[in-house]
Amino acid sequence: MSDVQSSIMQRLKGETRDLHSHAETRNLQREIASGSVDRDAFSAYLGQLYHVHRALESALEEHRDAHPAMAVVATSDRMRVPDLDRDLAFHHMDRDEIDAGGAANRFAAQIEETKNSNPVALLGALYVLEGSTNGGRFLARALRQSWDLDGDGLAYFDPYGDEQPQRWAAFKRDMDGSSFTADQEEAIIEMAIATFRAIAEVSDEVSRS
Repeated sequence: MSDVQSSIMQRLKGETRDLHSHAETRNLQREIASGSVDRDAFSAYLGQLYHVHRALESALEEHRDAHPAMAVVATSDRMRVPDLDRDLAFHHMDRDEIDAGGAANRFAAQIEETKNSNPVALLGALYVLEGSTNGGRFLARALRQSWDLDGDGLAYFDPYGDEQPQRWAAFKRDMDGSSFTADQEEAIIEMAIATFRAIAEVSDEVSRS
C-alpha cells in the first residue's frame, strides 16, 4: 500500500467521479451538448445558475478572510455572476425578474448554512462550478454552431477561451498549494458532492418546466 497521501484535488476528482458523470448525463445537458436545446429552456437554466452563483459568490466574498485558501482560490476572475449578467441580457432575460426555483433555493439555503458553520467548505462548490468550464467550452462550441453565434451569449460556459487549460491548471495548483485540516478536507468534499447533486436537480427542474 502506498504511503503517498492524495492531494485535495485528487480526492475531489476521485470521490465525485460518479456524481460528475451523473450531472453530465441529465437530459438538459445532453440537449445543450447536441446543440438541440430549446432557447427558452437554455435561458431558464442560465437564470437558475445565476441564483446559484449569486448565493455562492456572495458567501465567498463575505468570508474571504475565514481561511487563507479563500483569498487565494476564490479570486474575482473565478466569479461567474458578471458572465451570467451578460449572457442573460443577450438572451433578453431580466435577472431581477427571474424567480429561483425549488432546487436553486434549496442549494442557496445550504450555502447559507455552510457559510455560517464552516465557510472553507464552500471551496468544494467552487471546485465543481469552476471545473464545469472544462466541459463548458465544448457545450459553447455546439451552441455557437447550432445557433450561428459569433461568441456573445455564451460567456458563462466559455469564460476563458483558449486559456482554459492554463486556468484550470492554476486552480488546481492553488487548491493543492493550500493547507487544510483533515476535517476541512472532508467538508470541502462533502460540499462538492452536494453541489453536483444540486446542479443535477436544477437541470432536471428546468427540463420539467
